[in-house]
Amino acid sequence: MRYKTIPGIDKPLSALTYGTPHTATNARTRAEAFLSYNLAWEAGFRTFDTAHSYGAGEETLGAWLASRRCRNEAVILDKGCNPGQGGSPDVFSAATVREQLEESLRRLQTDHVELYILHRDDMSIPVDEIVDELNKLKQEGKILRFGGSNWTLERTLAANAYAQARGLEGFTAASPAYSLAEYMRDPWGGSVALSGAAQAPFRAWLRETQLPVFCYSSLGRGYLSGKFRTDGGQPIEACVGKGSIMEYDAPVNRARLARAEKLAGEKGCSVSQICLQWLLRQPLNLFPIVAPSSEAHIRDNAAALDLELTDRECEWLLEGNCNEV
Repeated sequence: MRYKTIPGIDKPLSALTYGTPHTATNARTRAEAFLSYNLAWEAGFRTFDTAHSYGAGEETLGAWLASRRCRNEAVILDKGCNPGQGGSPDVFSAATVREQLEESLRRLQTDHVELYILHRDDMSIPVDEIVDELNKLKQEGKILRFGGSNWTLERTLAANAYAQARGLEGFTAASPAYSLAEYMRDPWGGSVALSGAAQAPFRAWLRETQLPVFCYSSLGRGYLSGKFRTDGGQPIEACVGKGSIMEYDAPVNRARLARAEKLAGEKGCSVSQICLQWLLRQPLNLFPIVAPSSEAHIRDNAAALDLELTDRECEWLLEGNCNEV
């Protein structure tokens, strides 16, 4: 594993972030979650992603951190306030942010999180009170850095403009979806992805500012994991979940996956390693979020850091042509 630092956090962050959706409902599932987290820790993961909406998932992570006594070394990225997702009861307000963070801290058995990311946005409401509240929580020591997950560039800039005008801190992190596969549909509501031509201005701004980006769905919610192969005999429905199919399955993405399969065969590595290394070669300050659970998959993801891709190969994976690499 490799490590990076970001201003305001006095411990190293792993180059890959471990996603922790585990909801342990009994002794068996808690033991399974603890095993996954232990394997991830031993593979070098130090940054862990969770969210208030994961419910018992936060409690499971908190219990594991306490049992392993590694909180001082671990970096927690926690998310809260999720008003834009279909079915979510959350209200976009300062009260929601504070209430959910304080509940998350209790679940996580800690007095602060290093990164606090707003899960979704409500663009009908001004950012003012949210930015004010995030600054209060930072001053209280409950969060160190903050930002938005499914927030557009326009709303991120609005939040930062409001903060700058009042001598406050603005967003210093982002966590949209991003992968080699272009995001095609949003079945959940309120999702924001960096892929595609329409998001070129957002990517350009992130490149210029080098804002830390903790991108979720870095393997297209399993679409780019190698479970489904374009050169295999199984239908996609037998390989990945419905959400992945709705979000990513389209001819342009099947073509990118086919090129990743070809390059993986030539380099003797996995499809997921090719797709993660493509992300890591982008000119952004990326910390891709992955959620492998088995030892083999955890080590496979971590080994992507040692793979090398050329600029030409990265371009070919995205666009094809290049006289075939």
